[in-house]
Parts: sequence; structure tokens; C-alpha cells
Amino acid sequence: MKNTFFHVAKFVFISIGVVVVLFFIVAIAFSAYFKINFSDKVLPNTYFDDILVSQKNIGEIESLVADKKKKLSEKIILSYGENEIEVKITDIGFLWDDKGTVEKIINYGREENFVKNFIVQVKSLIYKNNVDFSYSIDNFKIQRYLKELAAIIDKDPVDGKLEMKNGKAVIFNISSDGQKLLIEKNIKLIENSIAHNDKKIELTIDLLEAKNSNREIDSMGVKELVATGESSFAGSPPNRIHNINTGAKIFDGVIIPPGENFSFMQTLGEVSAKTGFLPELVIKEDKTIPEYGGGLCQVSTTFFRAAINAGLPIVERTAHAYRVTYYEPAGFDSTIYDPKPDLVFKNDTGKYILVETRIIGNNLFVDFYGTKDGRRVAVSSPIIYNYVQPGEPIRIETTELEPGVEKQTDTAHIGADAYFTRTIEHTNGEKVKERFDSHYVPWRAKFLVGKSKDLGQPTDEEKAESF
Repeated sequence: MKNTFFHVAKFVFISIGVVVVLFFIVAIAFSAYFKINFSDKVLPNTYFDDILVSQKNIGEIESLVADKKKKLSEKIILSYGENEIEVKITDIGFLWDDKGTVEKIINYGREENFVKNFIVQVKSLIYKNNVDFSYSIDNFKIQRYLKELAAIIDKDPVDGKLEMKNGKAVIFNISSDGQKLLIEKNIKLIENSIAHNDKKIELTIDLLEAKNSNREIDSMGVKELVATGESSFAGSPPNRIHNINTGAKIFDGVIIPPGENFSFMQTLGEVSAKTGFLPELVIKEDKTIPEYGGGLCQVSTTFFRAAINAGLPIVERTAHAYRVTYYEPAGFDSTIYDPKPDLVFKNDTGKYILVETRIIGNNLFVDFYGTKDGRRVAVSSPIIYNYVQPGEPIRIETTELEPGVEKQTDTAHIGADAYFTRTIEHTNGEKVKERFDSHYVPWRAKFLVGKSKDLGQPTDEEKAESF
């Protein structure tokens, strides 16, 4: 029994030894074969850029890699929503490694481990080995770039809120979702996309839903920006700027019910010192007198533009007597004075309209919030014609200034006619095309000239508007 076990064990041991010897003989033979045929060339079944590179030497590989690098993206486009940013890949820490790519192709199956090399060499006779272009990425650099971008993209959610006081909205927020740029996910996304030579990458942004909306806002239909009016009051004197600010605040938060006409003058109310307005010297009815509220036409003009852009029916509107720089382009202005002329338009949206006014720099904005009903509004540029040159300047004596002192109250304006058109297309297919005409008389420059109080009364001159 012992002899049988001994003979079996001896046979197994010898067999294993033979297999090991045969393995090394085959391995040495394979190694010799590869050393003879591929000593300085690429192994079989090796591909780069879908090109078979077997048997190619290092010079040929360097040439192929250099050609491929020329085709690789040096710039990418990062997009989010409707926004796109073109970025150099080096600016976000990405570098193509042509030298590393050549080494990876040439050194495949040529490591210091004999057994591993043998396995790789055998596999190269059977399986395809595809080598990608090598690259390096600076995680700190790309992370810093995305953090700077996140400062632009990130937005906190806003909960809907409406607080009313005396029929006006004193606190108003439309519920809106926020968003957050996911930096770590986008690092991996950008790396993989560039590695696959994608030229446009849609960034991953997480939606942050608002926790709640205001029921009263929802019931009123005040949920989105319907239209905006804008005008510039650059160059206005201090009192005029003050009056524009004061007037704009009166209309901030005003709510226009559905189906009702909005009257600018009725909403404005009293214009006086006790309501916060300041006087400006104006020419009115052949006299030079201080008048409260100079500049309020800036507000009414901006309201008119918002109503035009919203496609609301204009019930009453009057152009200024002459062209005023503050209200250019010509034809898009609306003068007001107590009690007439007035600016009146109708809210025919079927929902409430909430008015917000804001001033940014020298620009006044009037925003209408409500519910868009699908109407499409197209407003043309103004057509200006029938130009008439102004006459010589008018000088009016006044005791409001020191003797000999001149103050220009009006600049010269060329007379003209102007019109623009507005086309409204409703969801039922109905189209309404309107034309808004304006006539501006030529206006001579006017100067107030200080005189002594005993020099008599001012001469008769043309009238001017107060606002």
C-alpha cells in the first residue's frame, strides 16, 4: 500500500515538473519569438485610433500620435440651459499627453515581470488591444473653475409671498425654483467627455424646488413676468431724478384687476410738496414758475412702453408737444398732467396684473406680473418723417435768477411726425394691427435770463409743459 502511494506521488511530482518545464520552455520560446520579431516594434493586435499599429516602430508611432493630437479638441463648449461658454481645456487643467501615449503603445507587454509579459504576449495573438490617448488632469484647477462658474449658476429657491396693505402689494415674491451646479459630478463628466473628444458638454445641474407657493398669488394669477417697459433719464437734474424716484415708488405694488382700465393720473394722486415732490423751474403760460412733479412723464412713458409690450389695449395716450431726449426713440412717449392728458390702458388678460417699478443706474423699469395668455406681440421700430427745423432761441427774463445769469430750460428740438405699429396675434388666430401716431412741433431753445426786479414784466412767449 505504501509503495503504491509512493509511486503515485512520484508520478504526480514528475508530471508537475514536466508541465512547469514545458511552460518555461514555451514561455522562453514565446519570449524569443517576440524578442526577435517585436524587439523594437508594437505587439500584434494593437490598435490606436482604430488603426492597427502592430509591427510599427517608435518613430512611426510618434508620427501617428502627433497627427491624432492635432485632431483632438483644444477647446470645449460647456452649456447650461440656454447659456454656452467656450473654454480652453488647459484653462480647466486638462492636458493631452502625447509622450505618455507613445510609451503606453510601445511598452505594452514589455514590463519587468516575465510571467505577466508572457500572458500579455499570448493574449496579443488572440485579443484586440485598443490604446486610448493619454492625458492628465489637474483636479484643483478644474474644481476652482467650476466653483467660479457655480457662483454664476447657483440660485436659491424663492418661496411665493404676497402681503397686501391699502390695496397694494408691499411684499411680493413669485415662487421660483433654484439650481445648483454639481461640481464633483461635473468634474467626472468633463473628464470623460474630453477623453472621448466630445466638443460640447451639458453640465449637470440639480433643481432645487421651492418649498411652497402663495395661494393668494396663485388665485390672482400673478405667476410670471408678462412684460417690461424701460426708459433712460440720464442727464436729468437732481430734482427731476428725485421726482422720478418718488413717482415710481407710488406705482410699485399697484394691482390692476382683470377687465379694468388703469388710469395713471388717478393712481398717481396729488402732486405737491406734502406728497414728497420737488419743484423745478418750468415755463408755463408765459411765466417762469416753480412746478412740482417735473419728471413724472418719465414714469408715464415707461408705463406706456410696458403696456405696449404686453399687448394691452391703449384707451388714452398723448404724445409730448415736442421731442424730448429722455423719451427717445420718438413715438414711444406719453405725457400726463392733472387732470388731462392721462394715460389709460385696459387689463384684458383675464387675470390680475401686479406692477413693480425699479431703477437701475439711470434706467427706469416698469414690470407687469400676471399670467401670459399666449398672445404674441410684435412692435415695429418708429418711422420718423416731416422734419422741421427749430427757429432762433427764446430768451425770457426772470427775477428768479441773479441779474445777468442765464439758465437754459429747454434745448432745441427738430419738429417731426412719427409712428410705430403693433401687431397682436391671439391664440384663437385673431390678429390686431394698430398704428400709434405722434406729432412733435419744432421747439426752440429757451433760456431764462436773470434781471433786476424793477425791470418790468416778462415778454410773452410760447407755453411749455410742466411735466
